[in-house]
Order: sequence, then C-alpha cells, then structure tokens
Amino acid sequence: MGEILTRLPVTSLMRFKCVSKLWSSLICSRYFCNRFLAVPLRPRPPRLYMCLHDCSDPRNSVTLSLAPDAASTSCFVVDHDLTTPRIGGYIWQNFRGFMCYTIWDKPRIYNPATRQLVTLPAAVKLKSNNREKSFKVVSYYFGHDPVKDQYKVVCSTGINYYYPNGVNLKRVISSEHRVFALKAGGGGSWKKAAPTPSNFLPHIPDVRGVCIDGVIYYLGWTDTYKSALVSFHIRSGDFKMIQVPRRDGDELPLRVINVTLIEYGGKATIFDQTNLQEKGILDLWAVADARNEIWSRKTLVLKPSQLHLVNNYTSFNIRGTTQNGKVFLIPWCLHSPFHILCYDLQTNDMRKIEIKGVPDHWFSKDKLTVNVTLMEQRESVMYLKT
Repeated sequence: MGEILTRLPVTSLMRFKCVSKLWSSLICSRYFCNRFLAVPLRPRPPRLYMCLHDCSDPRNSVTLSLAPDAASTSCFVVDHDLTTPRIGGYIWQNFRGFMCYTIWDKPRIYNPATRQLVTLPAAVKLKSNNREKSFKVVSYYFGHDPVKDQYKVVCSTGINYYYPNGVNLKRVISSEHRVFALKAGGGGSWKKAAPTPSNFLPHIPDVRGVCIDGVIYYLGWTDTYKSALVSFHIRSGDFKMIQVPRRDGDELPLRVINVTLIEYGGKATIFDQTNLQEKGILDLWAVADARNEIWSRKTLVLKPSQLHLVNNYTSFNIRGTTQNGKVFLIPWCLHSPFHILCYDLQTNDMRKIEIKGVPDHWFSKDKLTVNVTLMEQRESVMYLKT
C-alpha cells in the first residue's frame, strides 16, 4: 500500500489522512515522507509561488499559488483557492518542499502542501551598538542531512564596523555563526558555532543559500569586491571557505547584485549576470573540486532574437533551478502586466512567462517586496517536529 501512496499527488494524501489513524500515521511517518520525495515522477512544469509583502505594513502579506495555464505554455495563473494570506516575506530558500522566509526578524519554515508553519526564535538582535557606526546582516540557511535524516538551520551574521581613522572611516568586518537543530519533541535552541579553518575569514553573508547532499553553501563578502563560497557540513558541523575564481585578473564577482548562488548539475554554482543586459552573456562558475578549490566555467551567449527580453532590466532576482536545468529570472518591481523570464541553461533558450490573476491592489503599493519561488516536481508531505 505504501508504494502505491507514494505515487499519488499531495492533495490526495492530505484527504487520505482522514481515512483512519493507521493511514494518517503512515502518511505522516518520516519513512514515508522521505520515500515520497525519492520516488521519481514524470516531468511536469514546476509550481510557482509568489510572495507579496507590504514593507509599510509587515502584517500585510500573501502567498499566491501559480499553476500553468492550460491554454498557454507561456503563462501561469494564480490559483485563488490556494492563496494563503498572512504567510510570506522575503523567501531566502526553497528546499525539499519547504518555503523558508524571514519576517519580524524570525526565520519561518512553511510547507504549502500541509500548511504547517514553523517559527524559530530570532538568533540575534538586529540593534547595533551606538558607540560606533555599524550595521548587521543576518542570513538564515536551511538544510538536511540524508544520512541522519536531520534538519538544521544556520544563522550567519555579518557586522560592518566603521571607526574614525583620521579624516576617513576605517571598515572592519566581523561575523558570527549559530546553528539550530530541529529535533522531534522540541526543545531546540541556537548554538554558537566557531569555524576553525585558518583560511576562514570574517564576511558579510549573502541572503540566499543552497543545500546539496547534506552541505549548505552560501556566498560571503570578505570585502567590497572580494567574496568566498562558505560551506557548512550538516552532520559534522564543520565550516569551510573556498575562494571564488578570478576573471581577467579581477575578483569575481564585481557587484553583489549581479551574482547568485544556485544548484546546477548537482553542484554549487555562481550565476553571474554582470554582462547579461548589455552583451547577453551569462557566466556559470561551478565547484568542480572543493578540496583543491578548482572551479569550472561555462559561458552562455543569449540568442540575438532574445536580447530584447533582458535589455529593459538592470538585474534580476534569480530563482531556480529546476531538475531539467531551467532558472527563473524575476524583476525586482511589480508592474502590470507582470512577466518573468525562464532560462533553459541546457539548451540556451529564454522565454517570457506572463503571471495572470494577481489582485489589482498590489500594483499600487509603493513599498513592496516581490518574491517568486518554485517548488520542484514533487511537493512534500513532511511535518517538521520542533
């Protein structure tokens, strides 16, 4: 019976939980949930989720579920029956069917399939010491260790200090790291972690990360134009730092807004869109050998007939990738009509996708964050226990 259930959609499994206590216990078990995620499905378009967050009123947020339009392959339509009010903020990660975001300085993990919302305590306070000019960047990353079947959240805090140095200000960067293990029965708390490698430098963490085979990766900025790839091994608790590659004698990347870390081909990959708008050139830098700090580079040149798709934007919010190598490029502002771009990294083909059904009142918001994230071909029936 269990093998048959793993091939059913999530909506059917949620209904079948009401059949009996036995069925409910089976569907909610860790074994079944992991088995459900492991069973391959026939390729189908991913489901998109669009989070709209009113910065002037943090309580005003909504998560819209988007499904492909049956009448058009270049359109996604809002499914208002699956709209979730007061859920969503800045989405920093989508992983194993969970949507991870931050609101009120607290990390939250939401499963759109089960509607379970887990809110963790804030790892640090954002208030800075008033004795010197400083500011903090707090980023959270979510990961899973497949060997011990354990979920953990990592919090990396980067602090910029500016001290008077003659007529100028001297910049000093420091960073702190904490780990929260999600345990059955609750009782978890943030534990401070101290990276030990000699080449591990203080850094400002990027807001987005990926988890691949039990290792969390994110980009850290050790200086204005210098960055490194930071990794955290979930099972061992070890931090490591890999220097990013150099391009034409300069440190890559040049601007924070132009680079994003994605998973591509099962590897942590830097998506560099620095030359995308003007030249139609995209660079992908993948970690080929982490131990020896060897990177591989792949350069894509956009087709001339598709250059007009990117010319009107300075940069995009990158979301992806799907299992078949597609990445979504999201405009930072919400305009009507609203379009996103889907870039197939394997075939080097880009197409425009229209998003229909967004409530009209959201287009008039002055201070609005727009996040579009995708769920892979399989949603999750997992319930996190905290």
